[in-house]
Formats: sequence, structure tokens, C-alpha cells
Amino acid sequence: MGPMPDAAGAALAASHAQAQQSQSEWTALKAMAGAGELRFEPAAAERCAQVCQEAAEKIDELLLDARRLSYVEGFGDTSAGRALAGKFKAKAGEAEAVLQAHQQVLSDMRDTYRAAGKAYAAAEAGNQARFGGAQ
Repeated sequence: MGPMPDAAGAALAASHAQAQQSQSEWTALKAMAGAGELRFEPAAAERCAQVCQEAAEKIDELLLDARRLSYVEGFGDTSAGRALAGKFKAKAGEAEAVLQAHQQVLSDMRDTYRAAGKAYAAAEAGNQARFGGAQ
């Protein structure tokens, strides 16, 4: 029987790929919002932005856990023990990179919502200026 597949590594790689895809999508949306092409009602946009901020802050806690996991002890001072500790450290580093990528997506989402809220407010102000007197 051959070596067992690294399920944790595959899951981390898939999650990282998804975060990269999401980041490129949100970067495009952020640019649209900045250009006024994407608009959200300001209060709703701010609520969405706040949820993204809170989720990003929760990831900060997970990042601390991942960093703690990279300092594993107790496997002994044998070559096998050092190798196993090295594998845990590598997986913790991979997890940290994935968490940071997801955190960046959340930051992009937050900024996009806020920009879309500002675009909506600017469009409304422009409409009021143009049509405010018409009844």
C-alpha cells in the first residue's frame, strides 16, 4: 500500500485557491464600486462591511492559534521526532497563509461594501441635485 494522501494539505490548498479566486473577484467589484458602477444603500453597505470586519478579527484569533501550532514540542529529540515536529510546523505555516488570504478577501469585501455605499450616496445626491425640484 502506497503513502496515504495528505488530506489536510489538499484541503488547505483548495481553501487557498478559493481565497485567491475570491480575492480577484472582490478586487474587480471594489474597482467597480470605486468607479460608481456598483452601489448599495449606505446603511446596508455599512452593516455588511461591519460583518466582514468582525469576521476578519476572528481570523486574527485563528492566526494566533496557527502560530502557536508551529512551535510543537514533545516529539522527542530523535530524527523521527524532529521530522514530525517539522511537519506540524509546515502545516501551521500553510494554515497561516490560507487564513491570511481569507482575511484579505474579507478586507476587500469590507472596502467594496463601503465604496458601494458611498457610490450610492453620491448617485442619490446627484439625482437630488438634478431632479430635486421636479414633482
